[in-house]
Amino acid sequence: MNLEASIRAADLPAAIDSLRSGADVNRVGPEGLTPLMIAASLGQLQMVELLLTAGATVHVIEPRMGSTALHKAVQSGNSDVVGLLLDHGSFIDQQSPVLGNTPLMDAVLNKHEEVVRLLLERGARTTIRNHWQQTALDLAHDDHLDAITRLIEARNVTDADHIGTLTLIAAVKAGDTSEVERLIAAGAPLNQRTPIVGNFDDDYTPLGLASREGHTDIVRVLLDAGADPRRVVGLMRGTPVHEASYFGHADVIRVLTANLETTGAPAAEIDAQGPYNGLTALHDAVWHGHVDAARTLIDAGARLDLRTHAGLTPRELALVYGYDGLAKILSEAERN
Repeated sequence: MNLEASIRAADLPAAIDSLRSGADVNRVGPEGLTPLMIAASLGQLQMVELLLTAGATVHVIEPRMGSTALHKAVQSGNSDVVGLLLDHGSFIDQQSPVLGNTPLMDAVLNKHEEVVRLLLERGARTTIRNHWQQTALDLAHDDHLDAITRLIEARNVTDADHIGTLTLIAAVKAGDTSEVERLIAAGAPLNQRTPIVGNFDDDYTPLGLASREGHTDIVRVLLDAGADPRRVVGLMRGTPVHEASYFGHADVIRVLTANLETTGAPAAEIDAQGPYNGLTALHDAVWHGHVDAARTLIDAGARLDLRTHAGLTPRELALVYGYDGLAKILSEAERN
């Protein structure tokens, strides 16, 4: 019995024998499904555990509709399988490209209240829309799923209430240095994060927001108080230095890249590369033609040789966008 047949027969010993005999745990079958997708679709917790232990990847999508093993687990209604896949790195909000459905939407459509509850507890966003411009809440309303509707509405209220408690974040956004100082003195958490609710402030720290908004004095206050400049911020998973560089805030960059003795904080990650596109802070400054920001980063010792995922150094990126003056600055820096 091959691996797929073992899974469909719910025969765990046979599946183990197949894997021991060298069966490919990620082999795509004629329907475009991997063994993990099949086991997840059938809600087989022990089989899913076995396949994950054997190296099954959770990130494969099937080629017809673009669903993942997590979508399949949600459709099965087995919340234990859903939780296990999330524990192994499944993207909780991944949308299928044909329908635009997230796992949360599929849980609503399949009327699996327990799975909806779990996904909400694990941070699934409620504001995403599918290709019919429907949110999960819209789907619940349309199908008269009162209990599920209440769950999603309660989560939205919780998110709004949580944002309201982030007083340091609010003071930073307002650029109110005195209030920032007062709140820090009162014990406000320096590295608090905004929830992921579907706006431009998702998953930011106070330092990340201050760097993005160009509030140099607040950046200095936060660093002096012990805010960590190495923490990634935002959905792009960049650093505060990325934020300041992208928006051309050279003064903020100077504060963030100052010596340890000056800032009283850990040195910032000046050469960190964003996981989405491989851009460093210097690439970000170049991308938008911010000459002063780029000069500041060069003076701070930013590497000039790192390449984006598209294979470009900062100088090459400047040439792509026609920033000849900036390319000359970078070329001179490369020679020094």
